[in-house]
Amino acid sequence: MPETENKNNVEKRVLLADDIELRVSEGKNPKLSGYAARFNKDSVDLGGFTERIAPGAFDDALGKSDVRALKNHDPNLVLGRTASKTLRLNANTKGLKFEVDMPDTTTGKDTVEEIRRGDITGCSFAFTVADGGDDWLDRPDGGWLRTINKVNELFDVGPVTYPAYPDTSVAARSLDAVKKENKQEPVEENKVDTVRRQRDNERKYARQLCTIKEFK
Repeated sequence: MPETENKNNVEKRVLLADDIELRVSEGKNPKLSGYAARFNKDSVDLGGFTERIAPGAFDDALGKSDVRALKNHDPNLVLGRTASKTLRLNANTKGLKFEVDMPDTTTGKDTVEEIRRGDITGCSFAFTVADGGDDWLDRPDGGWLRTINKVNELFDVGPVTYPAYPDTSVAARSLDAVKKENKQEPVEENKVDTVRRQRDNERKYARQLCTIKEFK
């Protein structure tokens, strides 16, 4: 896949606060651990559809991706990397778990302190879906369920300061294609509904406060 096309298909998702289990270990060399994704759990309404990730979805990607641990998806704020073994990823029965050896840098120290204080409670990951790697189910209630079965490439995981509304433009294009195949015209969401949905989701994020657990 050409690099420009790959970048255009990158999706970002934020894990809900009660699913993160974000932890910082004590000691001279602290480690950050948590879940970047959970399996078989429906997301909030992402704009006419919900989404879940199937077990095994990351298996191929983990074997070929050089993943970075980034703060706020910022390539200038590097916390770790799989190639250097300062970031370790493991897909278990719950989801995609990560562990980072936090660097002795300004970014690393600040991030550890911000997580310990509870200022940072979100976690996000950036990825692309393999061709044919997702299924769409038209639910009786009128909404759609997207199941991600195969992630093509995983780019980064890490803590985010503010769990912003996830970018679903790539998924929306995929849904439109499915609707056309089923001879259903994509329904345009008006601006009022868009704002209302985004505010509802932001309230859900705000209510689901993450309990930060520290290893003693």
